[in-house]
Amino acid sequence: MMSVALAAVSCTSDTKTVDPWEVQFGSPQPDSSFGVAAAPDGDVVVALATEGSIVQPNAGGRDVVLARYSNEGSVLWQTQFGGESSDSPLGVSMSPDGFIYVGGFTEGSFAAENAGSADVWLAKFDGDGTEVWRRQFGGEGWDRGFDVTAFDGGAYITGYTASVLDLATDREGFDGFVARFDADGNLEWISQVGTDAADWGQGSSLAPDGGLYFTGYTEGVLGDAHAGRKDAFVVRMSPSGDIIWTRQFGTPELDWPQGVGTTADGGVLLAGSTEGNLGGPNAGLRDAFIASYDADGNQRFITQFGTAGTDSVFEVRAVDGWVVATGSTDGDLGGASGERDGVLVWLDTDGAVVAFDQLGSPRVDDLTGLAVSANGNVFYSGATFADLFAVNEGDSDVVLASATRPDDE
Repeated sequence: MMSVALAAVSCTSDTKTVDPWEVQFGSPQPDSSFGVAAAPDGDVVVALATEGSIVQPNAGGRDVVLARYSNEGSVLWQTQFGGESSDSPLGVSMSPDGFIYVGGFTEGSFAAENAGSADVWLAKFDGDGTEVWRRQFGGEGWDRGFDVTAFDGGAYITGYTASVLDLATDREGFDGFVARFDADGNLEWISQVGTDAADWGQGSSLAPDGGLYFTGYTEGVLGDAHAGRKDAFVVRMSPSGDIIWTRQFGTPELDWPQGVGTTADGGVLLAGSTEGNLGGPNAGLRDAFIASYDADGNQRFITQFGTAGTDSVFEVRAVDGWVVATGSTDGDLGGASGERDGVLVWLDTDGAVVAFDQLGSPRVDDLTGLAVSANGNVFYSGATFADLFAVNEGDSDVVLASATRPDDE
């Protein structure tokens, strides 16, 4: 096992703090965030990849940074760690007992000898930023961890693989995969989900029985008939890894979901993009969509929206009678600002769009991560290439903020 550097610091924030609050931070090198998680006590943890030195000297390529903020926007601690190669965090989640699980993919020997190309990694931290354990797995092909979902007693990590991670469920080529680890870092099971065509696994969220909702896209027939090119799919899996049901949907064009959220009644929400007429006529080059299914796999709605340009949504959550999603647009959904803007979209529980919050600078801004705390606070993360919330440190900075619901404005 290759040794890696790890550092944790406590600090106070000198960035702009407002109610609702918003912060921007980074290094002179590229920094980006795709994951944010709400803690049981109302704090929020953001995971980011940096090519710079935010806490300590960069170990090589992309390092991982975890940062914990209070629910009032004050930074509590930051930790940076990495190996000699690039180590990218794409998912972060917090368990009910306050542990942090973060994962992604590595091009090196981050926690074990690299099996070939890129491997998947998953790590556990306590609430103070101290690492508890780290695991790495993969095969000879490309393996990429994409999302992490914690539960009471461990965590799932999902993604896609070009390797044989489980001989019984391998379908050759690219498959989606789900792996379940217990609280001590023991692999309980791993399962590949796919067809004999290309299948990519993406986001996940906890199902009401402690199992998992898992989404991605397929070029084959995974559940229902193939509509064309790439179709969206969502799978509900039991805690033991059995597939309970699979739903596949799409258009003759490209359709791919990324984010997943669980509704108050145990159903599932999907956020993604389409180049076809999925939930209505396509407005331009690429539209965003949000879909909802109940716990038995019955479709509730598909809502499609966009501009004449390119529009995407990346994550989706349910919160107190609302559905909220993060995304980006190069058009005008709620007030155009620049080259590409971040956007929050608010829907009611029937799928009707209620409001857009579009925010940006003259350059590129994306909102990718999304989390909801137990008391209903909404947090989002992303990246900016300009002075969105503070003076840019150089290249892309990370942004983290709390959101105000339409009924509170």
